[in-house]
Amino acid sequence: MDRRNFLKYAGLGSGTLALAGFSVAGFVAGRGKDGNTGYGKTPYGKDQFFNRKPFWVEKPTYEAVGNPQRIDYLDRLFKRNAEMYQFIYSVGQGNLETIKVQGIEGLPEHLRAYFQEHPKAFEEFFTAIEKSQEQKANWPKYRDKYLLADAWSSAHSSPLKIRNSFPPEPQGTPEDWDFKGVNPYPLPLKSPKHGSELIKKIAHSFGATLVGIAKVKPEWVYQGFLRGVGKGDFEVPEHWKYAVVIAVPHEWESFYANPTYGTSYDAYSMLRFIAGKLETFIREIGYPARSHVPPTQYDLVMPPLAIDAGLGELGRNGVLITPELGGNTRLAAVTTSMPFEPDKPIDVGIAEFCKKCKICAEECPSESISSDDEPTQNIRGFKRWSIDQDKCFTAWNSVGTSHPRGCRVCLAVCPYSRKNNWLHTLAREGDPRDPSGIIASAMLAMQKNFFDYPGANEYLPPPDGNNKTYGKAPDWLRTEEWFDL
Repeated sequence: MDRRNFLKYAGLGSGTLALAGFSVAGFVAGRGKDGNTGYGKTPYGKDQFFNRKPFWVEKPTYEAVGNPQRIDYLDRLFKRNAEMYQFIYSVGQGNLETIKVQGIEGLPEHLRAYFQEHPKAFEEFFTAIEKSQEQKANWPKYRDKYLLADAWSSAHSSPLKIRNSFPPEPQGTPEDWDFKGVNPYPLPLKSPKHGSELIKKIAHSFGATLVGIAKVKPEWVYQGFLRGVGKGDFEVPEHWKYAVVIAVPHEWESFYANPTYGTSYDAYSMLRFIAGKLETFIREIGYPARSHVPPTQYDLVMPPLAIDAGLGELGRNGVLITPELGGNTRLAAVTTSMPFEPDKPIDVGIAEFCKKCKICAEECPSESISSDDEPTQNIRGFKRWSIDQDKCFTAWNSVGTSHPRGCRVCLAVCPYSRKNNWLHTLAREGDPRDPSGIIASAMLAMQKNFFDYPGANEYLPPPDGNNKTYGKAPDWLRTEEWFDL
């Protein structure tokens, strides 16, 4: 072969190899998930990126100090307030002052028993009503400024308010309702581990950011009221063997602009659809299922269930804090008898960090969060920091919104509630592996010295504060960016 033809064929060969290399690279890239426009990483489980296995523990980080007790349904603020409102309306709304004067002794038996044990909660209930009236009267002053934020929140809440919302509310006992539509010909699972891996992939595909599985402990099931049945004590249904616990965050930009620009409805409306689909899926493959989605449609208490499922640890502010999302974590669950291999709880130092931090307590507009160095209260057999949920609800009724749709300041200011950048990765991966505590102390010092915290009262409207938010609202929620005011 002469030199000219050699160079010619060598060039063709090089071009072929280069083309082949590009093809292989394109094939590999095509198999990745990053190019799936519109779906991101969540449906493929890639947002649950923290490796929990090195931090598995046999015992959860919450501390048992007595015999665990079932949680009375009136310990749920919304359920308790709903019964109070029903009682007020039953005797006539004009008698609100009469009910207040008659006091706890004038209440129906179950409410009376609760408020006898929690008399300050009775007083705070009426304070919240007064603040709600002020909030409603003041809203015209803030309506234009927060028009987009209010409209955005209303849009997210709309799927939760329609009469035939999804998933439908249970009608009948769990032994009846949870089995409706169950495939009578289930295939045998290869193993409980296969069941766990499958249901996690399915939950992620429906939009769950985080997924964990736990055995259902009786102490996490409410007592005294059961959806589909009504009031009365009940045994935990036998088929509620496991809970598939799912988590999603609030939209991050609005989340930092709490309390006036944020909302809880964005996360909860997503959870309703994810949990409802998961309920349907599990029934279709042959197992009973029931979805449980806060803020109103659930029969289990979520944070300790999620701790058992290995998603995170309980924070000072009473919410679940996870490595990926921090306090920006909203929860739901689906109970079932489908065979699973449950997850183990984790200890990544969150509970210990909360002992030193106290930022959520310092920034709380209602002073509802304990500032004690250690958890001191025995709550139903578990040692915890105290959270005054009634005072918290009063703050909901005080901030500059159209109605009490939440506060969430304690979630936004939490040092764990940060986006997934290199600095957060350093803290998330380094702190749990640092027995000296130096990284935690350094990160906490940086939080308190380099991040601007408005101060607790500043989140409230005048004259108590100045309607401050923790972070700046995104332009798409700032009315002044789009309309002439």
